[in-house]
Amino acid sequence: MDVRLSERIIEKWASANAGAIGLEPNHIQASYIYNPGGFGNLSLRLSDGRTRLHVKLAPPDRSERLQQWAVVSNYLAEHYAAPKMFHRIESEIVDGYPYGLVFEYIEDAVPLAEAANSEAILTGVIETASKLHRDGILRGMLPEAETRTYADAFEDEYISRFTEDLEGIRGSRELLRDFISDETILWFGEEIERLRETVRQTPAFGLPARDVVHNDLNGNNVLACGKGGFRIIDWDDLSAQGDAAMDYSVMLWPLRHGPSWPVWREKVLATAGDTVAQRLELYFRAKLLDDVIDVLADYVESEEVPEHREEAQRKAKAVHLRSYPQYLAQYGAG
Repeated sequence: MDVRLSERIIEKWASANAGAIGLEPNHIQASYIYNPGGFGNLSLRLSDGRTRLHVKLAPPDRSERLQQWAVVSNYLAEHYAAPKMFHRIESEIVDGYPYGLVFEYIEDAVPLAEAANSEAILTGVIETASKLHRDGILRGMLPEAETRTYADAFEDEYISRFTEDLEGIRGSRELLRDFISDETILWFGEEIERLRETVRQTPAFGLPARDVVHNDLNGNNVLACGKGGFRIIDWDDLSAQGDAAMDYSVMLWPLRHGPSWPVWREKVLATAGDTVAQRLELYFRAKLLDDVIDVLADYVESEEVPEHREEAQRKAKAVHLRSYPQYLAQYGAG
């Protein structure tokens, strides 16, 4: 992907559509927003010197998710601190990205992961997530397929991702050869299957999945702003057939091994109940395995963005090398 070319194309489009998106047509600038968690979507910041907007473009395999977000965007903005949507992009402005949305750009905000008062804000995020998980109105606005279990939801979220990651890792073996052995790659496949089997054998995962979930409530998708306020972004993976334990696991992952964890676990128990807490432990296991396997897929995918390749690969390698021995120590070598 040519980042600079994408910026120029979006600038030209924004100038031609300035009235529709609320910008002055002259002196519009677009700047690429680097996403350390992956390179699937294309995000850019637009500015006319007075107003700033966020443009998010999706490739064909993710367009349906953005379309779903567009349908419920007003409801999410009103009830769940989501950014307000201003415009839909329904033509392929940038090659390979046939659909997109234009949102407000949230000013003076920092990712929760970087906020000084993150734990204080997190209580409010948990309360909001709990409300989301039980929101029957929103559930009725979202598509539902055949009834599935929490085990199905887990497999869709993690097992499918790990399996796809592993295919990419094997296909780009040479990129990783200096720090990933063939034995390690073999272990990846074996551990994915062990995790799948453990989930299938855990009774709490056999229940029907009916929770409305964000599915990616990490510390970069919750923005701290104002005095104790927050906004929640990136609703691409919103689902009416998910697992509340997934949302809690991603929110609370940074605290899982800290001294305050027992307090936060009690909050989950009080808010969501014992079966969610039971599933939470296996989601934490998957989250750590994500830092072992999925970061390597990010390492490979960063080859497509030369401007950020060196930084992305350095970070991905560091996360893997830190997380792999931690995973083996905690869950064994199989």
